[in-house]
Amino acid sequence: MKNLKILLIGQPNVGKSSLFNAIVGPTVVVSNYPGTSVEIAKAEKIFDGTKVNFIDTPGIYSISDRSEEEKVTEKALFEEHVDGVIIIADATSLERSIYIVLQVLEANIPVVLALNFIEDAEKKGIEIDCSKLREILNIPVIAINPLSKRGIKELLNIVLKIKKMEKRSFKIEYDDHIEEAIDIISIDIDGKLPERFIAIRVLEEDEDFYKYLKNIEVLKKVKDDLTQHPKIAEDISITRYGTAVFIAEKVTRIISLKKERRLQERLDNILLHKIWGPLATGLILLSIFGVLLVLGNLIQKVLMGLTDRFMSFSVLGNSIVSMVLVQGLTGLTAGISIALPYILLFYLLLGFLEDAGFLSRFIVNIERFLGKLGLPGKSFIPLVLGLGCTAPAASATRVLSSKREQFHTASLFAFVPCSSRIAIIMGIVGFYGGIKLVFAVFITLFIAGLLWALIIKKVIHAKSEPLLLELPPYRKPLIKNVFVKSWIRMKDFVYIVIPLLAIGGIVYGILDVLDIVDIIIKPLSLITAWLELPDKTIIPLVFGFLQKDLTGAMLMSVLGNEISTVLTSLQLYVFGVAAVIGIPCITALGLFIKEFGWKKALILTIVLNVYGILIAGLIGRAISFLLI
Repeated sequence: MKNLKILLIGQPNVGKSSLFNAIVGPTVVVSNYPGTSVEIAKAEKIFDGTKVNFIDTPGIYSISDRSEEEKVTEKALFEEHVDGVIIIADATSLERSIYIVLQVLEANIPVVLALNFIEDAEKKGIEIDCSKLREILNIPVIAINPLSKRGIKELLNIVLKIKKMEKRSFKIEYDDHIEEAIDIISIDIDGKLPERFIAIRVLEEDEDFYKYLKNIEVLKKVKDDLTQHPKIAEDISITRYGTAVFIAEKVTRIISLKKERRLQERLDNILLHKIWGPLATGLILLSIFGVLLVLGNLIQKVLMGLTDRFMSFSVLGNSIVSMVLVQGLTGLTAGISIALPYILLFYLLLGFLEDAGFLSRFIVNIERFLGKLGLPGKSFIPLVLGLGCTAPAASATRVLSSKREQFHTASLFAFVPCSSRIAIIMGIVGFYGGIKLVFAVFITLFIAGLLWALIIKKVIHAKSEPLLLELPPYRKPLIKNVFVKSWIRMKDFVYIVIPLLAIGGIVYGILDVLDIVDIIIKPLSLITAWLELPDKTIIPLVFGFLQKDLTGAMLMSVLGNEISTVLTSLQLYVFGVAAVIGIPCITALGLFIKEFGWKKALILTIVLNVYGILIAGLIGRAISFLLI
C-alpha cells in the first residue's frame, strides 16, 4: 500500500480544522509536538488504496522561528519528510496566505493551494480568478468549502497524485545584491534541502538553518559586504510580501457593492464599541451560563434518575467487598451525572462561539479590561484556554515574552473556572441551591480574582502590551465540526476522569469500611471549622485537588444524594467558593512545576489555595453575622 504524509498549513482562523475534519472525520489524535507544548492533530485515512497521514499544524502567519507555533510548523515541514503540503488560504485576505505559499515553494516542496471562504469574499465584493492564480504560481489551486464539501473530492484527487507533480513553480527574484549573496552562500551549503532555499533562510537569520553551513564565517562576510542591505532579513521579507501583494492584485477583481450596511458590520459596531462591546459581551456570557445552568440541570436530573434506578438494581450484598464496590459505583454514577452534562455543554457552546466568530470579539473586549490590571494582551490566550482546562493553559503561557509575565498570568488561573470547576458550580451549587447561588459564586470568583490581580500587579510591577488579534468574519458553524472539537477536548474526561471517579469512590469505601475516615479528617478539621462545614466535606475538597471532577462525586459519596438536606444554602455557597478558588488539580501543579520550577509552583499553589479558603470562610462568616 502506498503511503503519503501531507501537512496542512495556514494562518489562524483560515478553516484548517474544518478542512481537516471534512477530510478525515472524527478519527483525530491531538498531541503535543515532540519537545514542545504546541498541539498538532494527526489522522490517517485510506483513499483508493493509498494511506494518507494528515498533520494539522498550528495557525501561523509565516514560516520562521519567531514563535513556538512557527517553530513547530517549520520543524514539521522540513524534518518530518513530508510528501506535500496543503496550504489553506483565506480568499478575503489572499496576499497573507500567498506569502506562506511563496516560502514553501522556495523549499521546492509540492504545494496544493486550497482557497477557502470564496463565498465570504464574494459577499465583500472580492472575486478571485483561480485559473489565473494557478497559472502564475504553477501549482494546483482549488476553491473549497469544508461546510458544503465543495472541492474536497478534487483536492483529495490531487493530493493522491502529489508525488507526480512538477516541482517547477514560481520563483521570487530578489535584487541583484541579495541574489549575489544567495549565490555565494549556496556554494558553502551541505544539506538535502535546496541550496537556494537554505541560503535565503540563513540570510533571514533563521538559526535552525545555520547547521547546514560548512563555515559560519561566510555568512558574516556576506553580511559585511551587503552595505546596501543593512537589514537583509527585513528586505527579503518585504520583497516576498510585495510579490504576494502583486500576485493577489493580479488575480483579484473588486466588484462594487450596495452601500447598505450588512449584518456583520452592524454586529461589529456593537461588539467592538468601547462601551457597548464590553456590556454586550458580559450580557452574552451571562446568558450562556444561564443556558448552561438550565440545560445542565435538566440533563443532570435525567441522569441522576437513571443512575438512581441503576443503583437500586445493583444490589451486591452486605459483604465488605460489596460495600466498597457500591461506593465505587456511587462515585462513578454521581460524577457522570454531575460533571458530564456541564462539561459537554460547555465545550459545545465554546466550539459554537469559536466557529461563529464571536469568541475573538469577546477577547478584544476583555483584553481592554486586562490591560488595566497590568496584564499583557497575549495573556488572554492562556486565560481563555483556562476555561477548558488549566493544564494546557499553563503551557500556553509560553506565548508571553518573559517569565514574569508568564507567572503573573498563571497566578490568575486560580480564578478562571475550568470546565470541571464549572461542573461543580452548576452541578452542586446550582442544582441543589439554585441560580442565585451560582451567580453569587461567579461574582465572588470575579471579585477575589480582581483583588488578587491588583495585589500581584503591585508586587510584580507588570506593564501591559497590546494584543494583535485576527478577527474572523461571522460564519455559520458546522455542527459536525463543533461536535468533533468538543469530543477531542473532553476525551480526557471520558478516558481518564471516569475511571478515577470509580477509583475515588472505592478508596473512600475502603476508608469507610476500615473506620479510619475520622482519623484522616480530624487533622484537617480546622479547615472545615473555618468554613463552618461538616467535617466530612474535607474529603471531596482533598480529592478535588487530585482531580476537580472528583469533587461532586466524593461529596455525594460522603453526604448522600440529598445534599440540600445536609448543607444549608450558605454552606453550599461556601463549599462552592472553597472548591473552585485555587490551583485546581495535581495535573495543573505538575505543569506549573515544569514551567516555573517546584519552589515557585508549590508556593503559588499553597498561597492561592489558602487564599481561596480564607475568602470562602470570611464571606461565609460575614453573611452569617449579617443574618443574625
